[in-house]
Amino acid sequence: MNIFTMNGVKVIRDYNKNTLDWEDAFSNLNDSISKDEFVKMNNGFFVAHNAQRIEKVKPVLSDLNCQAAHLYICIDISNDGFGMHADNEDVWFWQNKGSSHWHFKNNDSYKLNEGDLIYVPKGIYHCVLSPEARFGISISKR
Repeated sequence: MNIFTMNGVKVIRDYNKNTLDWEDAFSNLNDSISKDEFVKMNNGFFVAHNAQRIEKVKPVLSDLNCQAAHLYICIDISNDGFGMHADNEDVWFWQNKGSSHWHFKNNDSYKLNEGDLIYVPKGIYHCVLSPEARFGISISKR
């Protein structure tokens, strides 16, 4: 495991390689849709709430002392997800399949690969881009 921190953002390389597979991701997405817990952003970008139900996510939540998990799936690489934004709480993001490029307002940028984890403190402006189809788990205290 390789850890580095810059401007409050922490990246942990190879945090947990026991990642979900696409079947796990789409199963959680379908479950969320059936329970009206589903949010679809723009074309090809999906958010499924309550990913804490997924067995492989539970140990990560415990390790990070968190309770909430959301699954982010991007299958359209032209989609910029939420665009440049700042979250109102501290967020961990565990990259599960594919990779993602994280860009910050201060011009820092990071590429996450499968198994990597990034910590972004609340109020830090960032944008996540997808160079390929990918998904990961967003994790927070609540």
